[in-house]
Amino acid sequence: MPGELHQRLVTIGAQWLKRQGFGVVATELVTAGSSEQADAIGFRTTCSALVEAKASRADFLADASKPHRAAGGLGVYRFYLCLPGIIEVGDLPPRWGLLHAVGRGVIEVLRPTGNLWPPCGTAVGDWERFQHAPDESAERGVLYSIARRRSLTRSDEQYEKRLKDEQARASALARRNDELAEQVRQLQLRSFAPGRQESVAELKAAIRRKIA
Repeated sequence: MPGELHQRLVTIGAQWLKRQGFGVVATELVTAGSSEQADAIGFRTTCSALVEAKASRADFLADASKPHRAAGGLGVYRFYLCLPGIIEVGDLPPRWGLLHAVGRGVIEVLRPTGNLWPPCGTAVGDWERFQHAPDESAERGVLYSIARRRSLTRSDEQYEKRLKDEQARASALARRNDELAEQVRQLQLRSFAPGRQESVAELKAAIRRKIA
């Protein structure tokens, strides 16, 4: 399923950041004051790096319309991570890198050379052409959220997990409600189509069968 694939890519992206020497890594972190939810973000003393996981090409194309893609945003260095065939180098916006997930590993399709990770504005090797000027206020918010998360007590963690689970459940129920409403609408349209003379009772029975 797409959701399971996305979650697997997020995990792979976080593991890749850790292998690059990013000591502070977080995934799918929602922070106040920023509309951007990073799939995986890592921090070193010198810089930050963002990994955006894309399970489909449609998801990748929709990403370009987000406000933080035009200016600011998270990450001095930014990478898309997907399965091979979803995104190619020619599809990338300026200064982005590309990673392909194969099994549990990562193929580094396009990235800076070496493992220097210099700060933004530092011209060394080919690193400068991959650098973005990040939204520093948003990054401070992310770092605060990471620090707060790590300082929570066990009961706080359990509460926040339950809250996140309930929010995900509410979103799933809302999507299901939309699907059922569309199914009912289609049944109603068919019942009034030319040549059909279904009774109200028959229509209600059909709707009950459809949503059961």
